[in-house]
Amino acid sequence: MIELFLPSEAAEAGWVEAALKDMVVGYERVELAPDEVETALGMQVALPAIRHDARIISGQEDLMAYLQELEHLVEDWRRFQSDACYIDEDGEVC
Repeated sequence: MIELFLPSEAAEAGWVEAALKDMVVGYERVELAPDEVETALGMQVALPAIRHDARIISGQEDLMAYLQELEHLVEDWRRFQSDACYIDEDGEVC
């Protein structure tokens, strides 16, 4: 399960949550006060942050890399989990 940790004082959801919504993936939104971050994540990290299984991702560069990786996974999952036939970039048919 993907958990998205956001500062409780944030007025907007932010770009990370927007990317997750655009991909239409399930996630749990968790709002944290500054003094709750270490207790919830086991370490002090900058928010926003994502916990996916045992992995914690924080910081703009790492979050962008994770979201790109997740987007590829979601695309593959949707492509191969349907009853449709597909043609890949090499012109090969299923």
